[in-house]
Amino acid sequence: FPLRLNTGRVRDQWHTMTRTGRSPRLSQHFAEPFVEIHPEDAQSYGVTDADLVRVSSPQGSIIVRALLSKRQRRGTVFVPMHWTDQFAGKARVDTLISGITDPHSGQPALKHAFVRVERFAAGIYGFAVLRQKPRVLNADYWALARCEDGWRLELAFAAGTTEASLLAASLFDAPAGAETLAYRDGATLRDRFACFEEDRLLGALFLAPEPVAVSRAWACEQLQARHDGHRPRMAVIAGRPSAGSIDRGALVCFGIGANEIAAAVAQGCRSVDAVGQALGAGTNCGSCRGEIRQIIEQYRLKTDTRHEETALGQARERGLS
Repeated sequence: FPLRLNTGRVRDQWHTMTRTGRSPRLSQHFAEPFVEIHPEDAQSYGVTDADLVRVSSPQGSIIVRALLSKRQRRGTVFVPMHWTDQFAGKARVDTLISGITDPHSGQPALKHAFVRVERFAAGIYGFAVLRQKPRVLNADYWALARCEDGWRLELAFAAGTTEASLLAASLFDAPAGAETLAYRDGATLRDRFACFEEDRLLGALFLAPEPVAVSRAWACEQLQARHDGHRPRMAVIAGRPSAGSIDRGALVCFGIGANEIAAAVAQGCRSVDAVGQALGAGTNCGSCRGEIRQIIEQYRLKTDTRHEETALGQARERGLS
């Protein structure tokens, strides 16, 4: 167990989510449990960003999503304390903690443990948005979070033998008369389903052999949208906005998404304060300012890289390299 685990809270949750877990807005910032790990440590254990990871200690193990970040010191990992069996299948961080207490005060050693990490080899990954909370979840990994007008669900199965249509039917629990659209790519083992009652989306399910590449924020918004024609329904199956629609991206602050902040940066907002003036993000409690700063830095790195590639190409054209 070579890594030191720290536990604690994240920005938008409190204790074990008995109240904050009911809030759609608070549940969108981090919608599933995760382990934050330094990229070099992750590489040494064969873990990449968005992989599922088994974190084990002498006391037990959990399965959570990998979040690679240089904010985490090498040799340490962080797992938030909030997720219980109500919101995730196997993510209770207290499973990893020993029962040691201070001999004088009785204070338990809740904050740290020694652990190891290993990639969880999932055969099938899934993501779903659902109007009704699912009654039974039999996946090897699952994480459930509130969203406006429904729920969002992450899934993974160790074996690739999941019967996709049966899983979709159990999650949608559709009434008589509902219409279900289905798409299957047999070559890449991708399945997609969307179920509609009149012009309202009851649920959508996306399955793939790797972490599902669908905009979560946009998919959640489809539970509030009207789908009164073929085109908007096919957009749900496609998992991306149709022409003229907007994908705000992951929620950062005040209902402002990462894609909206990136667009503001591209239009000239090159500081956190400038983004705040343009969008209002980062102007209240300030807890999201670090994320906004990261988006600005990512844009700057992309711009610098493009400039370097352009200069190199021009030099090659002149025979200088």
